[in-house]
Amino acid sequence: MESIDYYEILQIERDSSGEEIKRSYKRLAFEFHPDRNPGNPEAEEKFKKINEAYQVLSDSNKRARYDSFGHISAEGIFTDVDFESGFGDIFGNLFEEVFNAGGAEKARRGRDLKYSLDLTFDESIDGCEKELKIPRRETCRDCSGSGAARGGEVICTSCGGRGELRYSQGLFAIKRVCPTCGGTGKRITKACAKCRGEGHVLAEHLVKVKVPAGISDGVRLRMRGEGDSGHLNGPGGDLYIEIHVEEHPLFRREEQDLYCTVPIEFVQAALGAEIEIPTHKGKSTIKIPAGTQSGQTFRLKGKGVPRLEGRGQGDLYIQLQVEVPVRLNKKQQLLLEEFARASQVENVPMVKRFVSRVQDIFNK
Repeated sequence: MESIDYYEILQIERDSSGEEIKRSYKRLAFEFHPDRNPGNPEAEEKFKKINEAYQVLSDSNKRARYDSFGHISAEGIFTDVDFESGFGDIFGNLFEEVFNAGGAEKARRGRDLKYSLDLTFDESIDGCEKELKIPRRETCRDCSGSGAARGGEVICTSCGGRGELRYSQGLFAIKRVCPTCGGTGKRITKACAKCRGEGHVLAEHLVKVKVPAGISDGVRLRMRGEGDSGHLNGPGGDLYIEIHVEEHPLFRREEQDLYCTVPIEFVQAALGAEIEIPTHKGKSTIKIPAGTQSGQTFRLKGKGVPRLEGRGQGDLYIQLQVEVPVRLNKKQQLLLEEFARASQVENVPMVKRFVSRVQDIFNK
């Protein structure tokens, strides 16, 4: 009689736990299953031995008896009754878990789609409503998704309308999707003229999108069910709308705040003035005090971008840039020279502090 080492067959140690035995069995059984090795008698024989080894080692009583006698043939220890007792409980569920290739074809969710939407700067701040034409796969109305013309569908004779085939191999029963009908249980004899048997058609779908005020560049909006239609009445996929906001020639956005650089004349900065500034809603004016320095920033509260979550808006920051005249006529030059002679160092405190620091450094 052939000597059998069940531990060697399952590639495990003699002190392996029940979970280790089960895990190794599932791996080997999947590898040597006849469906994965058609026309290979060696793999089929290996598969039988793997099943035999698992039946013994997965049962604590049988395993104890096997361990007591060592490497002898299975026939020398077990009878046919031993192998069959409790087999369905021990192995049936596990076999379904590993080898069940599915049953009748199930409904499937449609694909998600992506659309890129360009917005102007103003549209992103104020919000807007857009109508988009989205090309997507929709269920064919002529055949309701079946793919068959009227009267062009019959019960599949291979599976009897069940959508699956069952194979018996000894004590095992294997279910597989029917290859003739693809799991639908029906066979098309005449395809739908509109979808050509696909069950879906490509159509242009109109979607209305409400873009919230304050949305920023790079944000994705999700519209549930607006993607491709599902298969066999499955739920539709989602539509993801990717927002792209064009840059503004004057404003720079940081989260909910807006920033704008405004040039002013040096006379306005020195004497103070009321100047015109841009805001998102149009023109406005602010008063700047005498002695305003270049780079000084003024905050206009609530003149920024609306918050997507919660109430209120961000702020608008106006940064002033004092511009020095680049060309002077003779009169302007004389006036400035006279102004310089009349000026005192106290009129320019930053210059005074800088000169003082330089002197301190080099006089040490």
